[in-house]
Order: sequence, then structure tokens, then C-alpha cells
Amino acid sequence: MEFFFKPRGIAVIGASANPVKGGYFILNNLLRGFKGGIYPVNPGYAEIDDLPCYPSVLQVPDPVDLAIIFVPAGNAPTVLQECAQRGIRGAMIESGGFAESSDQGKQLQDRIVEIHRETGIRIWGPNCMGLVDAVRGLVFSFVLPTIWEKGLSPGRVSLVVQSGMLTAGFLIDIMSNGVMGISKACSIGNKADVSECDILEYLIDDADTSVIGLYLESIPDGRRFMALCRHAEKPIVVLRGGKSQKGAEAAVSHTASLAGNGAVISGALAQVGVVEAHDFKQMMDLCRALADYSDIKPLDSRRVAILTMSGAAGIVSSDFMEEHGLEVADLSADTVEALKEVFPGWMPVSNPVDLWPAVELHGRRKAYTKAFEAVCADRGVDAILFHAFVGGDAFRPKISTLVEMAGKAGKPIFGWVMGKRTEAHKLQIEAKELGLPVFGELHRAVECMAAVLCRRKFSGNGHK
Repeated sequence: MEFFFKPRGIAVIGASANPVKGGYFILNNLLRGFKGGIYPVNPGYAEIDDLPCYPSVLQVPDPVDLAIIFVPAGNAPTVLQECAQRGIRGAMIESGGFAESSDQGKQLQDRIVEIHRETGIRIWGPNCMGLVDAVRGLVFSFVLPTIWEKGLSPGRVSLVVQSGMLTAGFLIDIMSNGVMGISKACSIGNKADVSECDILEYLIDDADTSVIGLYLESIPDGRRFMALCRHAEKPIVVLRGGKSQKGAEAAVSHTASLAGNGAVISGALAQVGVVEAHDFKQMMDLCRALADYSDIKPLDSRRVAILTMSGAAGIVSSDFMEEHGLEVADLSADTVEALKEVFPGWMPVSNPVDLWPAVELHGRRKAYTKAFEAVCADRGVDAILFHAFVGGDAFRPKISTLVEMAGKAGKPIFGWVMGKRTEAHKLQIEAKELGLPVFGELHRAVECMAAVLCRRKFSGNGHK
């Protein structure tokens, strides 16, 4: 699989000088980041963007070990055969019009599978958007070059996505919001040859990947997939499409996938330690939280201290904790005494810790810092959930201080922020740079905390 991720040279078959064509986007994206040989192939051009353009892949020079194919589906078998004849080891077929479209398309896909079996050339796709590697600045895809405008946001999460447009949506969302980084995004389409198992196996050993998220509409080789998940030391998050009858029917027309029994697959995934997501944003948030704390193993105890500026938010947090298998910690006598130093005498100290009376008495920063120090020192607290209200004169915690204190105590912390939108977003971006997951929804913060502490499966409504 290395030649897909780290090729020495790439032939772009179907390259174009027309700025509205996918073949142009593929070539343009390669020119922006890939440092190896780039060989446009199209008999209609002598050169494109000052690169010599070859009439056939048989004529491209060495080194070339990957071909990106973007030609009409009917031409793909011939082109693929020439790639194999040229000695190219792998081909990404990004064109559509195969088994997802019609009986004729299925016949074309069957033919390219035959070529793979006859020659040994590996096939990624067809009907996919290829690969984006944000760590190395590589885009092997016809995704619009606007992807470069804000720069690729490198991170520790790698995605394997059966949908091409969804891959593009993930990337644009990640880069525009700035609260999550990405290592690799792999769009695998119809999976004629290269499957989620092949890429999962590669990513499990990939030094740039700490967490793997997958959107799949089928898992044909369930035995191999489960074995890989069972033995993987990295967290794996799976979102499955096609669990309902209508969803399964849509999956056939989308990527020619046949989905299995949803309940059986969910049970099997849970047994091998996979975290199952039920929404796209949820999958992304689970992945980024697990990446921030990828070195933390599931704990025997999951006792959480809740620091809030709202009694109601503390109550709702407690409800969510119970739903997700977490425990609201009983504070030690030493912690209670420490908190009494900033709380008014009339108010008993308990968890959730409602800081507002202490804020009125001593000011926001002193009250919050003292409370955080106290729960960090409490041996009966395994993790901390803090609430932040931002905008106007509301309290905005100093994130770097919280991270430093929690790091010294060896305790993971998670945040929930609400208030003025721009200020909340700034806080999330600052937290991301420090490896602290902060969320705009309280329930999401708790379920991501549970994923880190428990590595457990979630149902769609958040209940056990």
C-alpha cells in the first residue's frame, strides 16, 4: 500500500488544461504539494502547465508507481491494462459510472477487477475522491483547489470514507472551523479491490495517525475487519450507513454496497472495542477527543468533577454522566475544605461545583483557579469537565493554565463553551492548539469524555 501513500511519481491519466474539469483539478492539486514526478497523460495536449503531456501512459518516464485515472468509465479498462503493462503498481480510479450506476457499469467494474487479478495492479476506487494527506501537504484528488485557501490543517486523525463528496465535506468543514486537524482522508468509493481493511491495516501502523474514523456502507470482509480492530492499539470510530431498509437501498445506488444486519454488526463492533458513531459531526468530535487523549487507556473508575457557572448546567451534566457510564465524583474532605476558602459560608460545597457564589465573593479568576487546583489534587477525581461562558463580561478561563494544572495532575479535562459565537470559537481554536477538546454542546462533551475514559459504544440517542 506504500505506493498509494508515498509514490515516487504519478501519472495523471485524463489530465486537462480546462480549468473547470476534474482532470485539471487533480493536476493542479498535485503541483501544489507533491514533490515527485508528475506526468500528465492526454493525447489532446502536448503540454499542460509547462509539463510535457504524454499521449499514453506507456510513454511516461520513470519513476512512476501510481496512476490517477480520470477518464470515462468505458475507457477505464483499457487504460488500466496499459498501467499494468507499464509496470505501475497502483491506480486510483476516481471516475464514476461503474457498479453504482447501471448493469453496464457493473460489467466495467467486473472487468477492472479481472485486470487486477490477472496483472496484480492494485485498484483504489472506482467512484472515489482519492487521498488527502494534510501532514505531508498532498492532495491526490479532484477536490476543488479552494481546499488550499486556508491551508491543510494537520492533525492525528485519519479518515476512511466510502463517499467521495462526504470526504470533501469533511475536509472543508475541518479547515474552515479550525477546531480539528487531520492526518489522512481516504475516499475509497466502490472498493473494487482496495478495501477499508487494506487501508485500516496501513493506518494502524502509520506513525502520523493516532485515531482512525471510518464511514462505511458495507464491511464485506467482516472477519478480517474485526480482527484488525481487536488487535489495534489505536482507537477506532465507525459510522455505518445503510442500517435501515431504505438506507441499504440507497447504499446500493451510491457505492454498490450491500449492508448486513445492523444489530449484529453493532454487537460485533462493540466486542472488539470500536466506538460506534451515529452522525457525521459526532464521528468527527469523537475522533478529535480520542486523538487529544490517545495515550490514555480506559480507566477502571470514571469519577468526574464538574466545574460550572450554572447550577442547571451542572444538573444536566450529571444526568448525561449517568447515561454514558460516568460517575459524578464524591469530593474528598480536603477538597471540600479547600473550596470553602472561596465559597460563602452559607453555601455547602458539593459536586457539581457551582462556582457562581464564589465568583460573586472573590472574583471570577480566583474562584475558578482555586476550584480547579482543588479537584486536580483530589485522588478521587479521575477527570474534569469545565463549563465556560464567554462574551461581554462573562468569565473566560485561561486555557493554558488549566491544561498545565491538569497535565501535572495527570487528569484529562474536557470543556463545554457557550456564549458569544466568535469568542466561543476563539476559545475552541486556542484549546485545540493545546490538545484540549472543547465542545459547543454539553451532551457532546460528555459522550466524548466517555469515549476516552471508557472506550464504549454509543447509541444514537445517547443512552446506554
